[in-house]
Amino acid sequence: MLRLICFWSLLFVVGCSQGNDQRVLTSTAAAPDNYKIEFENDYVRIIRVSYSPGESSPMHSHEPFVGVTLTGTKENVFTYLDGSSETRPPSSPGELIDGDLTVHAIKSNAGFKTESVFVELKNPYLSGEQPIPNLTEVAPDRAEVVLEKPGLRVVRIKNSGNNDTPLHSHRAGVSVTLSDMNVEVTPVSGESKEVSRPAGDASWEGPRAHSGKNLSDQPTDMILFELM
Repeated sequence: MLRLICFWSLLFVVGCSQGNDQRVLTSTAAAPDNYKIEFENDYVRIIRVSYSPGESSPMHSHEPFVGVTLTGTKENVFTYLDGSSETRPPSSPGELIDGDLTVHAIKSNAGFKTESVFVELKNPYLSGEQPIPNLTEVAPDRAEVVLEKPGLRVVRIKNSGNNDTPLHSHRAGVSVTLSDMNVEVTPVSGESKEVSRPAGDASWEGPRAHSGKNLSDQPTDMILFELM
């Protein structure tokens, strides 16, 4: 518990120190065409990030965040407050972004429009333990923890076509689809519903339990940012 409190305190201090720096604005204020808020509550802020080919953003800061690139990037140039710069390696679609809190400006060197989803962390979500095992326990062959830190873990969920998933739970958090999805979800109450989501969709969901079925013959791929 002490470790969790210290982690969120550190996020608060870092976020405040960057937000109070009079030389820069946060990403959504400095570059609203590149960083657009799609959803916000007391716990997270979902930001859609996009850069056109060759586009540059002004100097900006970020609140603590994690994210995923939907398109990949190509040798973005990061420029810092002291005037130094670096060219970062390209990334692939579906690659995680472990938030960079350094104040910077960015120039995209991709020949295509790049798109990512950032999940900014605001306050811890104390939901307690679910009586039904988490998907990572029920189906570890389909749900892999790919990043974990105090207060947060990132789960990559892959399911093959026309496949059933037994009853399981999820913690509260943000899900980002990396593929088109057409699934049937059946909660504990037994009332099934069909859910369709396009690739790149980002959604906040509270703690929940259900079984599921992939209604497509194509595999599905999703990132889940779970609050711990």
